Parts: sequence; structure tokens; C-alpha cells
Amino acid sequence: MIKGQKSVRNGIEDFLCPFTDMYISQGSNGSLSHKGTMANDVRGRVAGIRYAYYAPCTCKCLKTYASTGQVMWQSINKVRFANGRIDYATFMTCHDDTMNARVGQIVAQGEQLGNMGTKGNATGVHCHIEISQSSDPSWKKNIYGIYCFNNEYDTDSCYFVDNTNIIKGNGGNWRTTTQIKIEEQSAQNIADQILYVGSKVKFDGIFKVDIIKRNTNYFGCIQLTGVPYDIYYKEQAKDYHWLPADDFTEVDKNGSTLGQDDIFQGGISYVLNKNIYEVQQIDIKTNSAKLIMNGHEVWVFSSFLYEI
Repeated sequence: MIKGQKSVRNGIEDFLCPFTDMYISQGSNGSLSHKGTMANDVRGRVAGIRYAYYAPCTCKCLKTYASTGQVMWQSINKVRFANGRIDYATFMTCHDDTMNARVGQIVAQGEQLGNMGTKGNATGVHCHIEISQSSDPSWKKNIYGIYCFNNEYDTDSCYFVDNTNIIKGNGGNWRTTTQIKIEEQSAQNIADQILYVGSKVKFDGIFKVDIIKRNTNYFGCIQLTGVPYDIYYKEQAKDYHWLPADDFTEVDKNGSTLGQDDIFQGGISYVLNKNIYEVQQIDIKTNSAKLIMNGHEVWVFSSFLYEI
């Protein structure tokens, strides 16, 4: 994108690439500081220049980390991502030597958000960016000891590259807004990601099989249900907190089915689910939704369901 650029369709901002020139010096799940994350390091046309970058959507500053020139931002409203999803964007930018963002500050789409830099543990002038397609601002260490978001997506699934000169795109599936068509429809017909009884949903994410229920085809997943491992282990979990394995596909940590045998192992296997379900019931207090999966009632956290 370029300075001042805006993109709004059907009242929803398109999430734009914040860089006018994009040279990815380290991509997602790299062997260095990005291991296990969807972060990208981006420099500009000429190495060593502290190029400006711009707000990909209208966003609010949630947190700042002065020592690393790091800022956590979140969209004011739900946005449209390059994979077609409509949800909140929570994202982190890092290494801005001139960082003057303050918590609560709102920056309109197209206005300058910061500058590439070297502040903190940075090699060469760049902007480190990683994006969660959700309103969850949780920032935690992964299994490699590297901080990242929940619900992170690779950048080519997040921002549209209208008016971005891609110098080095690392083979990403980069899309412009013209490639993601939208129907001209009334706002009430657009999936708003607020779940109701009757909402059609898909699972969003890759989940770990924490434990297998003895002598059954069910497994427990702490992330999806919130049930502690020892409760599962003692088989004190409710029947509706066990998930039917038949509805899930075994994958690796990055979502690939290559080399997987679909024989789940507790504490080892990872799974995803591409089926569509209808929400049967909502529990606001626990932020959970009831689904019928393979004839079995299941309660899972609504934050891992994507309304379609």
C-alpha cells in the first residue's frame, strides 16, 4: 500500500499490506527467530533505509515495548483478510527506532504506523510483523521459547498487496482485492463472527491431541475444551468434552497431512477439522458453543470456531 491508501467494501475495511516495497528477509517458521511462528521480517527497496509503513486498517494501540520498538495493534472493527475471512486483526510490529505509539492511540487506515528499524535484537533495518486473525491479544512463548500469538496466520493469508511492489515474496500466494470477490449484500447477511444458535461454523486452527479415551475413538483437547489434563486422565471429564476422532484429520504442526497415518497418539498428534457444523447452543459465561459431531454432543470454546 501507499501512504493514504484506503480500501473499504460493503462497509468492511480490506486488510492491506503495510509496506510499499516488500522484501522478506526472514519468513514464517524460519530456522532463526521465527521458528514455530507466522512472523515475517520485511525490509524496503534498499537495505539499511528506515522506510515508513502504514496502517493496514484502522487500528488501536494495545501495548508498547519501548526497548524493542514493538507495538501491539488491533483493528477497531472486523476486517476482510486476503483469505476471505472477516474477523478482527491483532498484530505486532517491531524494531521501530522512532517508535512513539501510545496505548489507546488510534491510527486510521493509510496513515503512517511506524518506521523500519533496528531497535532491540534486530539484524539489519526491517519491520518484524506477525498477525492473528482474531481479537485475542494473548502473547506467549511457543515450544521453541519464541513469543507469538494464538491464531496466527501467514502474511499472505492476511493482507492484500494492492500497490505493494513485491521484491522478494518468498513464494507467497499474494492476492489483491480484485481476486477476492464479495457479493453486494446487506450487512445482516454477512457472517459477523458473533455466534448464535443456528450459526454455521468451521474449526479454526490446528489442535493437539492431549489424550486418548481408553477403548474408544474419542480424544481430549485442553485447548478446545479447557478441561485440565488430570481431569481427562482420571476420566472425570464430561462426555461432551471428549471429541470424536472420526471428524478430525491428523496433520503435522504446520497443517500438512504428508507422512501422517491418521492413528492418533495422545501428547504427540496434531489435528484439524474442515467440516461445517451448526451451533446448537451458546454458553456466554464460558464462551462455549455446543455442536453435534458424528452424532455426539460436544462443547468447545467459541473462539476456535469461524462463522461462515
